[in-house]
Amino acid sequence: MQNLAPSAFQDRASRLPRLLLFPASLRRQSHQRRLLRYLEPVIGAGCDIDILEPTEVRLPLFDQDLEQSDAVRSEVIGLHDRFSAADGLIVASPEYNGHVSAYLKNTLDWVSRLSRIDPRYAESTPFQGRPVLLASASTGWTGGLLGLQNARSMFSYLGCLVVADQICVSDAEQWITGNDYQFEDRFAEHIRNVLTRFVALVGNLQSARSSA
Repeated sequence: MQNLAPSAFQDRASRLPRLLLFPASLRRQSHQRRLLRYLEPVIGAGCDIDILEPTEVRLPLFDQDLEQSDAVRSEVIGLHDRFSAADGLIVASPEYNGHVSAYLKNTLDWVSRLSRIDPRYAESTPFQGRPVLLASASTGWTGGLLGLQNARSMFSYLGCLVVADQICVSDAEQWITGNDYQFEDRFAEHIRNVLTRFVALVGNLQSARSSA
């Protein structure tokens, strides 16, 4: 599918719902990237998909002393626009010591600060009311469940609409065939049902915003 990075101000009524897929691991062959790659064709052609690759996020560890750096601010604005352009987010995060990855937390810290450091974005809140589906793939038996509890709290604090559904892949290595996942039929059907409900919600909210 085409990897898009459009303007946040495009007319939502004239296009398909756009989903931002965020693999929140820096590892090139991460289970999170593999999981999102599995989800893409399941989502199908009813959505435009923008994948936020780790190589596209060039931010230092959050430091208020760096907020006035033109280079850093330019990176933050670019990410802010990507989040703002999305009608919904699917975030796949690994579990590190029962929490989300530092990479995910750092990205959200920077993007959420833009309204405080740039007056042009004072009224812009890319997370407020944005539907979010959480996912995780882990080599452990919990499927990253503890990390997703932390992610649920964090995205809710930012004002996102975090759906009750989530996708947890436990014992992730056993489902790898070649370089991709191949799940048993019952779990694959669960994933399809979760995505169907989420895409429907995103589409309904997009339509409501367009007609408001």
